[in-house]
Amino acid sequence: VRRLRNLTSEDETSLGFKELLKAVEPTSNVFHTVNMMQLELFVLFQDWESALPCLAEAPDTRNRYLAMHASARGMFLEALVYLKTSSHASSWLARRKRKMKAIKTLQKLNGLVEQGNDDVRHYMHILMAECYVLEKNVSAAENNFKAAISIAELHGFLHDKALAHELACAWYKAQGKDDWANFHFESSQKLYTEWGATSKFETEHIFYN
Repeated sequence: VRRLRNLTSEDETSLGFKELLKAVEPTSNVFHTVNMMQLELFVLFQDWESALPCLAEAPDTRNRYLAMHASARGMFLEALVYLKTSSHASSWLARRKRKMKAIKTLQKLNGLVEQGNDDVRHYMHILMAECYVLEKNVSAAENNFKAAISIAELHGFLHDKALAHELACAWYKAQGKDDWANFHFESSQKLYTEWGATSKFETEHIFYN
């Protein structure tokens, strides 16, 4: 969190995530909470490959927070990491496995939406957008990115709206649509700054350029 907000502290601990995870029991709630925090940061800084071990080391993290928002958040992060890393997997089989894991989690999130949990609806649209990106379905990906941004704004999820803009930016940039990429880049920068993530703002600027 200090890194994210560019803060320093005199009593800053020398323990990193790895040291913290080694210091507690793998079955403890502390282990899963720390692992979840690490996963959040990897996703925030778009370090998808580094996020993969978090899923392997604590595969039941989301189940630790059953019936809580953190459970849905864990499912969302898990599916997003699988989708973002599937295109870079070493084999066709590995790509398919990761995509299928993401789709399975997507179905669970859809179940929450059908139960009336509107707070996770924007997760659905972000993940669906990324699925359509993999399938090269331009119109469907575009519509789901737009829906994710709109719904995240409606419910006041500033950081998720920023994330949706950022993912849309990368997608448009890959297509060579620089005007739309610039729009989403500037929108995400504004939102991350408003959220207080100044370090993310700087990292995103370097990555985009």
